Amino acid sequence: MAKKPKRRRWFIPVLLVAGLLVAAANVFPVRQLISLNRDVQAREVQLLEIQEENARLEREIEALHSPTEIERIARTDFGYVRPGEISYVVFSPEDPLAVAAPEPLEDQVPAPASGGFWEALWDYLTGRDLVDG
Repeated sequence: MAKKPKRRRWFIPVLLVAGLLVAAANVFPVRQLISLNRDVQAREVQLLEIQEENARLEREIEALHSPTEIERIARTDFGYVRPGEISYVVFSPEDPLAVAAPEPLEDQVPAPASGGFWEALWDYLTGRDLVDG
């Protein structure tokens, strides 16, 4: 009978610690903080991509102000030629507007919806379920 109290000696503190951890996870906004930090990181990456795109577009705008770039666009996109030049149009034998047929739906295998209980629990504890992707 002495074994039962010893078993309870370690079982009760472990149960209390586990209960406190669950209560702390629900009381303190740890999940939301982790979720917001991930969201901030994703937004920073998105901001860098947008800034790079803006820089590329600004370089393109600067290039469009030069006469050589204007002439290049007029020749390639609109088929303009200088006086005395002859323009030729070459057609390829295959149809450039042909669209590939979509794959049948039977061949597509749907991805599994979830990774199971433990992954869902981990996502809940880390706040990953609050962030898209």
